[in-house]
Amino acid sequence: MKRILATIFIFSLLAVPFVSSGAVKNDASKELEIQILKLQIQILQFQIQQLRQQFQILLQKAEKSTQELKEPKETVKPKENPVVEPKLNNSEVFIVDYVIDGDTVELRNRERVRLIGINTPEMGQPYSSEAKNKLKELIEGKEVKLEKDITDKDRYDRLLRYIWLGDVLINLEMVRLGYANSYTYPPDVKYQDQIVAAEREAREKKIGLWTPAETSSCIIISYMRADAAGNDNYNLNDEYVIFKNTCSQEFNMAGWTVKDEATHIFTFPSFYFTPQATITLYSGSGTNTTDKLYWNRADERYAIWNNTGDTVYLRDVNGNLVIEYSY
Repeated sequence: MKRILATIFIFSLLAVPFVSSGAVKNDASKELEIQILKLQIQILQFQIQQLRQQFQILLQKAEKSTQELKEPKETVKPKENPVVEPKLNNSEVFIVDYVIDGDTVELRNRERVRLIGINTPEMGQPYSSEAKNKLKELIEGKEVKLEKDITDKDRYDRLLRYIWLGDVLINLEMVRLGYANSYTYPPDVKYQDQIVAAEREAREKKIGLWTPAETSSCIIISYMRADAAGNDNYNLNDEYVIFKNTCSQEFNMAGWTVKDEATHIFTFPSFYFTPQATITLYSGSGTNTTDKLYWNRADERYAIWNNTGDTVYLRDVNGNLVIEYSY
């Protein structure tokens, strides 16, 4: 509106000189100036009319925008546990002939399949037989659909697949029931959000792998050094975890395990954790003492703990969870 008024004011000034100068001229000059003045007034009137039309258009747009702002919009709330729906465009139907362990099966055509997005205890570890038996109960001898994500096979030549029994995603079901944990391994992450949500559900219910041990309130991690000086892979013993027994009770830790989010597992030898004592577990090699233990892996090419974040799982001999420490 201010721009319109300013324009009218400018045009009105332009007309003034013709009126004042005409007073001292002869009649012919006056007539000419009157005609010029009339022409300028017509031009000015036309421009004013155009400005009024533009102003009306702007006013209508402003009223429409104001109305849209006042109208309430529907708010879409995110779902806490995303629903898993099959995406079987690239799926095939097979019969599961044999369950090898909690996350690996063999098909009737002799192909082996590793379930994507999950990890179960290794053979001989607590809950390994329970996980295997549950998977047998779910799919052994049954017709299933296999869904590929990005990667076709792993380094062991196993097919990497999601397994569907009807509309049930078996990978997720094993996690939801507490027999497996979520294992994110990009780029195969199509259903990882749902699998993580299923693990959260199992944790909250404290079932299977997430059953707390009676000693869970006694043993703590007092210090964690995940980032060794220099290249971690060449300085393994500068990467370590310190555990502390805060209770007055002694614990026989033979058969207890420490695990990361991946598949690295340390099994305690015959070892007694005395009251108020500390144990340092190093990622490299060395000679075990009463307060220092070493991973002593056959393959020591890489460090254990991720510098950008990982989780330490300490479990007793029965596989019950003593510590879950994330950084």
